[in-house]
Formats: sequence, structure tokens, C-alpha cells
Amino acid sequence: MNTPIKSERFNGGWVVVMIAGLTVISRGVGFIRELLLASHFGAGTTLDIYYTAFRLPDIIYNLLILGTLSVAFIPIFSAYYNKDKEEALAITNSVINLAGIVMFIVCTILFIGARPLTRLIAPGFRGDEFEQTVQLTRLMLLSPVLFTISSVLGSYLTGIRRFFAISAAPVLYNVGIIFGLYLFYPLWGLIGLGMGVVLGAFLHLLLQAIDAYRHGYSWLPKLDLHHPGVRQIGILFVPRVLALDISYVSLLIASIIGSTLAQGSISVFNLANNLQAVAVGIFALSTVTAIFPVLTDLHAQGAGDKFVMTLRDSIIRILFFMIPVAILILLYRAHIVRLAYGYGKFDWENTILTFNTLGILAFAVISQSMIPLMARAFYAQHNTKTPFLIGLGAMIINVIVSVFAAQHYGVLGIALGFTIASIFNGLVLFLALRLKITHYAQDLETIFDLPLLEAVTKIIAATLAMGITSYVLLYWLADHINTHTVYGIFTQAAISGLGGILVYWAITIVFGFKESTYVFEAVKRLSQRIYRA
Repeated sequence: MNTPIKSERFNGGWVVVMIAGLTVISRGVGFIRELLLASHFGAGTTLDIYYTAFRLPDIIYNLLILGTLSVAFIPIFSAYYNKDKEEALAITNSVINLAGIVMFIVCTILFIGARPLTRLIAPGFRGDEFEQTVQLTRLMLLSPVLFTISSVLGSYLTGIRRFFAISAAPVLYNVGIIFGLYLFYPLWGLIGLGMGVVLGAFLHLLLQAIDAYRHGYSWLPKLDLHHPGVRQIGILFVPRVLALDISYVSLLIASIIGSTLAQGSISVFNLANNLQAVAVGIFALSTVTAIFPVLTDLHAQGAGDKFVMTLRDSIIRILFFMIPVAILILLYRAHIVRLAYGYGKFDWENTILTFNTLGILAFAVISQSMIPLMARAFYAQHNTKTPFLIGLGAMIINVIVSVFAAQHYGVLGIALGFTIASIFNGLVLFLALRLKITHYAQDLETIFDLPLLEAVTKIIAATLAMGITSYVLLYWLADHINTHTVYGIFTQAAISGLGGILVYWAITIVFGFKESTYVFEAVKRLSQRIYRA
């Protein structure tokens, strides 16, 4: 029998806080990783090669596994797990074995064809620059195999609502890359950086394997392609495999177009994109990770009203954080880039180009935060076709705008193409989802439309007050603080930013947002759980 799930304001708050907390740590370590890379190499040839070498392994992993296998696996696994745990484990073993074998074969083929494929991914690379990219790509093709196995184990843990290892594993991945920079690079050059990536992928797998074993999983050399559950996963997997997130396509586009632009263009786009991704990961993906199995269960139970209310509350929660975050990124883009990367070989020219790129990407932050949630709302209903078609349209827009805009604006044109495509994807997904749930709840206007409209209006009003406060303080402090030093830049941004955030917090409390006290309450409940344990 399925366990009933409460629908008022998603009651897994402590889970979201745990995931968000670990995501903060992971993103923090990732930030240190990017800072070290930028200061060591600057935005130039070395980082261009490094980021380009990621494209082939990343695109195949993201296409076949990340956001693909998991969204096909979790709904089917959850349905079986609620009825028969042994059958669910049998499905898990069949999927993990099949996925591992397929990815190994694919990566072997890509290893052999790395040279011509690198020509496609980086058409502007020549000579030693091209040869190093080929070598590094071949080494990094080990990581998708490790990540594939890790992803299935992570999906298993998500299905049984165990989120610690899933959220902590990226920390170890980033640690592995930092090890590569400091221990392996001095010995083997760029190959050493690639070895750090492989080490990080292995640590990512190891942590999730240990946690899965602790929670009932045991590996068996079993591959049952005729099992109904495995066949259902395959049916959901096939259309989803083409619905690649445009954020990954944008990185591929950045490599292809950036290799023909000025040296360092690929690095600049990646560094700017990684900054906006930090906010998306902390405030949006933590909610999405926790809410997906809940939506899946509610759909399985036929609880239409509860499904819609849970989705509505998740949208509000994400927008509560991401609307002000987008404004803060736009307002403080120069401070962020200067504090994040402005050291060592990352010169002023690199800084200007990167914060201008970040300024364009700031307009995509809200849509980038909403896309994963809305897509998974479709996946929870076993609908992979709609997100696929919308994502395909967004990819086409991304390519067309990026190609033409880059001719005039360089790397800024690539950022513009990504942003326009992201907004299109998010907006159309929302409209399609709104249409889809019209027949899913008895009174959609009362339980979805009006509460959402009211919440968004209040969030925008509070954000406007925050932005004005931060802007006034920012320029007032410029006359009283030496902003030519890192300390001065940090002090100016911290004081003015904190002032704006406090205004936002106070106004949202007056407006009655539970999210204003949500973190404190969730941390308290988490502490009580730990104490009772």
C-alpha cells in the first residue's frame, strides 16, 4: 500500500535544507575549483582545451543518462518498490548492468573516433591545441562509464528517499579535480587535469555505492530485458533521450563557435555559466531533487489536487529565491566575477568579458531554475514527449541565435542565444504544463492560478524594494570604501547586498511567506531528528 503524502507546502522541508546545504558545500568546492583553474591559467588556450575536452564525454553522458535514465527509472522503480522490494531490486540490477555495458561500448567507439569528433566540436583548433584536446578527451571518456553506474545508484537512492550521498557525491568529484590540478598537473600537464576528473568520477561512484549498499542494494550480474518494469523504463527512456537540456547544448555550441572566436572565448563562457549555475543548483535543483519522487507518488495515487498544490508550492518556493537572486547577479555581476576569478593570470580584460557574459546569462537564471521542475512534473506523469518537443524547439533557437549573434558580439552572442532559448523553453513548458493540469484538478483557478499569481506579484514587489536598496547602498558605499582592493570590493558588495536582502526578508515576512522562516524551521526539525536518532 502506498504511503499517503501530505500536500500542504511540501513537508520534506528538512530534506530540502539538507540537500541545499550539501549543494552549497558542493558548489563552494566547485567555486574553489574554478577559481584555482582561472588563477592558474587565465581565460586562454589551456582552459579552452580543458573545457572543450569535456564536451564529448559530457554530451554523451547527459544525453543518455543524466536527466534521462533517472526520470524514466524513478517512477517505475517507485511503483514496484511500494509493492515488492525484491522486484524493484531486480529491476535496478538489470538497469545498472545494461546501462554500464551500453555506456562502455559507446565510450569505446567515441575513443576510437575522438579525432574526427574533436574536429566537429572544435573546428577552430589547430596543431598542438587540437592534439592535446584529442588526448584529454580520450582520457575523460572514462568518466561517463563511472558516472553511469553512479547515476543508477543515485536514482535508486532517490526512489527510496535517501538524498545524502546524492547531494554529497559532487563534493568528492570537485575534490578529485582539485587533486588533479595540484598533484597530477605538475607531473603530466593537461593529462594530469584529466586524471583528476577521472578520480573525481570514481569518488562520486564510490560514495553512492556505499550508501546504496547500506540501504539494501546488492549487485547481481543479472540482465533481464524482458522484465515488464525494465521494458517500461525503456519505453519512457527512448523519447527522453532526445530531450537534452539546452544548458548542455549551449556548452557544446560554445565550444564549436568559441573555437573560431578570440582565444579564451570558450573559457569565458564556461566560467560565467558556472557562476549562474551555482545559484540554480543551490536554490532550485535541491527542491527539484526532493520533489520529483513526491510528484511521482501523487500521480500514482491519482491525487490530482494534491499533485497540483505540491507543484504550485514548489514553483513558488523556487521563484521566492530565484527572482531576487537573478536581480542580485545582474546588479553585482562585476563584483562577483572580480571576487571569484580576479586573481593570478585572470587579467582585467578577462574580467570585463566574463562579467558582461554573466550579465546576459542573469536573464536566464529564472527560466533555468524552473525548467527542471516543470519537466519533471511531466515525467512524473510518464509524459516525456512534451518536454522533448519543447526542448527541441529551444535547441534550434539556441543554435540560430548563437551563430548569428556571435558574428557580431563574439562570446556575448553565445550567451544571448542561450538566454533567449532558455526563456523560450521555460515559458512554453509552463504554458504546456498549465494546459496539461487543467483536467487534473477540480478547481485549478483556486488552487493554482490565483495563489501563484498573488505570490509572484508579492515576490516581484519585494524584489524591487531589494534592488533599489542594494543599488543605493552600492553607490553610496563607493564614496566611502576603496573599491580598488579585493577587500573593498567584498565589503561594498557584502554590505549593500545584505541590506537589500534584509529588506526583501522583512517585506516577505509582512506578506506572509512561509519561506521567510522556512530554513530556520527546517534546520530546527532536522536537529530534532538527529537528536532523537
